[in-house]
Amino acid sequence: MRNAHGPCYDHIMIREMWGSFPRLIEQNINGLLDRAEPNPQKAFMLYKTCQHEGAWEKDFRTFAHALEEFFAKPRAQRRKSDFDRHLPRPLDHSAYQAFHLNFRTAYVPDKEIEDLASWAHNLMKHGKKTESAVISLDVMIQTLRYITNPPPYEKAEQIEFEDFCRAWKKTVFQSFGARYDAEFDEILGELRTIDSELREQVTNPGFTTSFPTLFLSEKEIEWVSAVREAAETLTTLPDYPSPQGPQKQVLLDLQRVIRLYGISYGTRLPELMRHRESVRMTILDRCAKLLDVYGDSEAA
Repeated sequence: MRNAHGPCYDHIMIREMWGSFPRLIEQNINGLLDRAEPNPQKAFMLYKTCQHEGAWEKDFRTFAHALEEFFAKPRAQRRKSDFDRHLPRPLDHSAYQAFHLNFRTAYVPDKEIEDLASWAHNLMKHGKKTESAVISLDVMIQTLRYITNPPPYEKAEQIEFEDFCRAWKKTVFQSFGARYDAEFDEILGELRTIDSELREQVTNPGFTTSFPTLFLSEKEIEWVSAVREAAETLTTLPDYPSPQGPQKQVLLDLQRVIRLYGISYGTRLPELMRHRESVRMTILDRCAKLLDVYGDSEAA
């Protein structure tokens, strides 16, 4: 495979990503919050919270700089102590809970929304082999803006594939009415079939992702840690330390995204090359969540 020509890599990468699209779109949308900062209203609310706790006496501008430094770190790497060092005394743990962001309290830059919309548009175009108006870049941008600026009755975090589908359907109807219903339903139907197949894999009796009954062995935790470190430092991601490969579904899912990352280095399609970083961030997100849940567990 390493000697394959670019077009072969392009085909494999598109096929693999299309077959994972429901999960990838979920992870990429939720990943926007991992890099987001508080919006102005949320920042001022945090300022007043710290004042009320007697943990801040300086002006709001100085507080905003401290917030910017704190939220510059990926969410998985933030620690309460990182912000406490800006304060005369540690913030109470209950008050620190207010630092949690959702799409109503976060500022997500337009460029991040547009980059994700471009990824979704190009993957749909090549994966489904269609130029339909319902998957246009503008439709994807409007869909993601709806999700990341949700009205009161919509979810503001932990976005799932069906949340994306509902927002996409609303956007298509508002843009075109019922003109492209047949095309939209055909594409949506295929993606929902893919989603159902992915869910079936997760609930296969041979595997489980139940929390917290499934534990990772010390060897598995070491591999996940090594994968995260390599993804952070942009070095070669390590292979699983057993010829048989991972047997647990959570690790099989991680290995599949790692394979996508490797394939991305052989692609010649600019639109796929641009989203190599998106795949890397997905790997980092999965590793962080696995280590957060299983890292302190006793070895299986």
